[in-house]
Amino acid sequence: MQTPESYVNERLDHLGVVAGVCEEIGLAAYLDGLAGETNHHVSMGTATVAMILNGLGFSNRRLYLVPQFFANQPVEHLLGPGREAADLNDDCLDRTLDWLYAQDLTQVLAGIATQARKIFGVSARHVHVDTTSFAVSGAYAADESAESETSVIAITYGYSRDHREELKQWMLALATAQEGDVPLFLRPLNGNSSDKVTLASAVEALHEQLQAPESEPGLLRGR
Repeated sequence: MQTPESYVNERLDHLGVVAGVCEEIGLAAYLDGLAGETNHHVSMGTATVAMILNGLGFSNRRLYLVPQFFANQPVEHLLGPGREAADLNDDCLDRTLDWLYAQDLTQVLAGIATQARKIFGVSARHVHVDTTSFAVSGAYAADESAESETSVIAITYGYSRDHREELKQWMLALATAQEGDVPLFLRPLNGNSSDKVTLASAVEALHEQLQAPESEPGLLRGR
């Protein structure tokens, strides 16, 4: 007979569903394929899934506190055998974030979205394309490398959908399938981007994505 000391209380909650979806669409495996062989105990893909789970309830804490979030979670059930909460330290997550930063995230999401659509049978025949803005506070240096290929988006003043004209912002172009609002395409934009330009560009890029081999043609709609 087992004593009370033999039991460990772990909370799965909604995280089991999210981890299951990530596994079903092969998210970690897809990212690991992009990253190639590494000698890290926690792969880029697994660390990314861990951060997705963490972001659903612990997102405002510092990275070095992430192991606390997983301390009472069934980590092996969520992330695979041999994984422990202590493995998800700030070194592991910093390394993964640096790797993700170096990627073309528009292309990364396109690959993941295509893979997920095939698995779940989501149609992309009708697609909604739009942009939104994210107001931010604080000081942001001007982008001195705006003419270079490695320049990042400019956080600056523009038309605010939050009606916070006093704040700088950045923007995002996003396309979702009409069936289930599944994200298919995203592109971060400068804070002063114009919808007249960015929406047309996003539709063209998405059209090329959907016309890739094994993709079905889409009827695109923007506003």
